[in-house]
Amino acid sequence: MNEENLRHLQANLEYLGFGKKLNTSLRYCIEFGLPRFRMTLNLKMPVPNPKNWPDHEDFIEYQLEISKDSDNDKYSFIWYDLYLSKAIKPYEMINQRFFINNGKGITATESYNMLSGRAVNKDVMLKNGRTANLWLKLSFTEYLAVNGYAIRSYGGNYKFNLAAAVDRFIFPEMEEEGLKNRLMKSLKRGDLQRMCFFTSGREVQGFITVDPQFETIEFYDHDLEPVPSHLIDRKTVYGKTMGSTRNKDALLNEAMDEDKKGRGR
Repeated sequence: MNEENLRHLQANLEYLGFGKKLNTSLRYCIEFGLPRFRMTLNLKMPVPNPKNWPDHEDFIEYQLEISKDSDNDKYSFIWYDLYLSKAIKPYEMINQRFFINNGKGITATESYNMLSGRAVNKDVMLKNGRTANLWLKLSFTEYLAVNGYAIRSYGGNYKFNLAAAVDRFIFPEMEEEGLKNRLMKSLKRGDLQRMCFFTSGREVQGFITVDPQFETIEFYDHDLEPVPSHLIDRKTVYGKTMGSTRNKDALLNEAMDEDKKGRGR
């Protein structure tokens, strides 16, 4: 058995977010010399603050396909299927195949986020051999027989600037050191990120994610109900100093007075 190849595969699985739980199964299958085999990993993902369903979890099953190269004794991780049963609507199981190219591809967390309807940001190798930074999102109205749902990419002509999109809105926690950097990473991997924001001068605890097609941020309230972005207070309404905790209440009161007088937005 090629121990170096085994260690490389184990490191690759961990890098892609599958952890170490499959290491023993991987070793056994390679020791038996199987030309091709599949390993299964089952997980539960807590649903953040679902309305009236506090204990519900999404059920996830990953099926990883490992194949032996035809001209040597090395094995490669070639693709995996993700089966997702949602805790809240829609309840039916959905699935998608994600391909791995030379140890790189959509990670376990990113695939879950994509199948949950959110977009992820990745450096993608194009057919011409060049690399492009794109936002990827599944199109649930287009199903392909082999791979599953079609993947829509947003980049190039879109020129979506995530940092600029975030900066349009007022997030009180943004003053916390290092938060913006962590927020950028979270949104790029497609997370549903818990954040506070303002609507009509009222602070709301909810969640945000990215909509690359329309180059903006999507907002949800505490119960995961969508909040239209045009209802979210923006920095242009209250001024650039809105982020200051010391000035926040005074600026909000002033802006609300302007609304009452008909001079606000």
